Amino acid sequence: MATKTHSASGETPQVIAMTRRIVIRPKASVDLDEQFAYIADSNFDAALSFFDATRQTFSQLAQLPGIGSVYNVKNPRLVGLRKWGVRGFEKHLIFYLEGDEYIEIVRLIHSARDISQILAEEE
Repeated sequence: MATKTHSASGETPQVIAMTRRIVIRPKASVDLDEQFAYIADSNFDAALSFFDATRQTFSQLAQLPGIGSVYNVKNPRLVGLRKWGVRGFEKHLIFYLEGDEYIEIVRLIHSARDISQILAEEE
């Protein structure tokens, strides 16, 4: 959500982005920890980059929550679910819900996994 402000001098309006609060579900936090550990087993620096990129992507989603594509899932608890790839690690997908004042990170899942099954079981 963005708000336009007008200056008294008639200059071009500024657009001020409204950043939403980020809520991370416990399973999403575990997902992040597990994926970090998996990457760190072979390359600790890459794991640190992954962690930083994930946090930056969360922030990007908080500023621009509509950038993720709608992800239709049969689970009625996840109506309106969206997905977006972690920048630089696009096979790692962030699944989130958008609220008026927050985004809720539901899961962080690698694209090689059975995403439909994982999300069908999400509470």
